[in-house]
Amino acid sequence: MPAPRSTVYSYRAGPFRRLWRRTSRLVHAVAATFARSAVWIAGTPFHRGHERSRQWRVSCFRAWGRSLCRIGALHIEIDGEPPREPCVLVTNHVGYADILVLAAVLDGPAFVSMHEIKKWPLVGYMAARMGTIFIDRADKRSIPEVNAAIESALGRGHIVVLFAEGANSDGSQVRPFRASLLDPAARLLVPCAWATLRYDVLSGDPPPSRSVCWYEESIVRQAPRFLALEKIRARIVFGDGFVRNADRKQLAADLHARVLSRFEPME
Repeated sequence: MPAPRSTVYSYRAGPFRRLWRRTSRLVHAVAATFARSAVWIAGTPFHRGHERSRQWRVSCFRAWGRSLCRIGALHIEIDGEPPREPCVLVTNHVGYADILVLAAVLDGPAFVSMHEIKKWPLVGYMAARMGTIFIDRADKRSIPEVNAAIESALGRGHIVVLFAEGANSDGSQVRPFRASLLDPAARLLVPCAWATLRYDVLSGDPPPSRSVCWYEESIVRQAPRFLALEKIRARIVFGDGFVRNADRKQLAADLHARVLSRFEPME
């Protein structure tokens, strides 16, 4: 069933209220990230061994994602069953909100993300400690190293989240998927899951294509709009079953077709 459109009633907070909202949310997000990082560091020595370490990571990462979603009034609706076994999960990608939402609902995913995030205060530290695989999209020579990291993460039992479009978007379309980072999945016949992400906001706020999506501008300009939103609804549709294919280009095409079949453009 298609997702309902954004709420029809109009709401528009005054400038002071929006300033207060974005400031308080930023402070709470920083505090929550700092607190979760401290808990992670303090608890790690007591969770030795592969399974205990994995469960500790899952617990901390999910708690961090859910905390930031609550702070940002980001409400999640799920259609379908999230994957629980090690696999590659491919979705459309509109911005950093995708990471928060998927971290909140998956069992400790390992994200393949742009290397700039590693430099973000606190968030970069937390992302690195949670097993994020960083990639420089402008440097194709880094792909073999990234693919080796993806293979290692799968071997440790992680769900690897891959934004195969290779960039954020405005939510109006799904760009063709790049096959290069699907090489480990194709070569090892790893199961690949797929999902679609969509966001809605109240009608008085800027449309999600401007307020939730992050593309073609710096985070310094986009983040204030995101933090000032009254409420955000995130809807995730998880596809049924898994896709396997030894041909990475065909695997990319198959996954793109499945994502596109359930994709709903955002306003």
